[in-house]
Amino acid sequence: MLISRLSTMRSIFFIAFFIYCLNGIGQKSLNRELQLENDNDAYTLNFSRDQYYSNGVAIRYRKLTDSTKWKSTHEKVIHSFVLNHRIYTTRHLYHTDTSQMDRPYSGQMSLSYSKEYYLKNQSYFKAELELGVMGPVLRTGDLQYEWHNAFGMEIPMGWDYEINNSPIVNLWGKYAKTLTGDKGADIISESTGAAGTAFGHFRQEFMFRFGTLKPLSSSTQYNGVLGITNNGPAQHEIYLFISPGVEYVHYNSTIQGNIIGKESVFTKEAERWIYQTRAGFMMSFTKFDFALIYYRRSKETPEARYHKYVGIRMNQRF
Repeated sequence: MLISRLSTMRSIFFIAFFIYCLNGIGQKSLNRELQLENDNDAYTLNFSRDQYYSNGVAIRYRKLTDSTKWKSTHEKVIHSFVLNHRIYTTRHLYHTDTSQMDRPYSGQMSLSYSKEYYLKNQSYFKAELELGVMGPVLRTGDLQYEWHNAFGMEIPMGWDYEINNSPIVNLWGKYAKTLTGDKGADIISESTGAAGTAFGHFRQEFMFRFGTLKPLSSSTQYNGVLGITNNGPAQHEIYLFISPGVEYVHYNSTIQGNIIGKESVFTKEAERWIYQTRAGFMMSFTKFDFALIYYRRSKETPEARYHKYVGIRMNQRF
């Protein structure tokens, strides 16, 4: 198991190095971007952990739009197209009886479109529409079984009780604003909301950043670096941050079950209040960004425990 986890981590950092080396001839203005994001509890270096939000992958294509008509209020506007895949499991994969499971299994796949606004008053707004499907039709259990079996990892035994087939139609929104600070340290208020067939919640965070910072509209925190020139002055940003927050959960389909389609055979009650802390390291160059983000979330069902995982994010502009 240790060898397989280390192999996964080596693969991620090889991809990061490969993307960083893609410095071929590019256009003068870097207006497009590919982004890879992966969340996994294996990156906490606890090689026996594979639970709750087990794995998440997002592949994004982002493009800076012609923002001439927005110049009075906006620094820039960016369009994004995203492919998402998420896996949720119970705490102990070897459990086969629902009486032993502290949350259901669930697999999701979707496509998203978002529009991001970087405003002149040092604030940011993002609106996103997500369309997809969840449930056994995706055969996520087979995928996880084969992956774990191939690398000698613990075999998941509870996919027979997966949340049932259902469409995903979800709206997401995010608003952030710099409250105070300068190029060395700042404080940001971030509000996030979701509503739809998969997730319904509201979260409020306050983020504290320390290091070499850019303004919100061009910081890697909100992927705002697009639009810089390839042959201009060096564009570097490197900093640490911590962001505690509280989340009110109205609905979580991966725990409470689908609201459209045949009823799921096993569901749980969701905790209404979740306490989350993010902390991490981010750096940005002219063509490449890298972020390492640690998440710690309080228990999501009455029977569950807290959960921690790490997200790795890489951007390549061209």
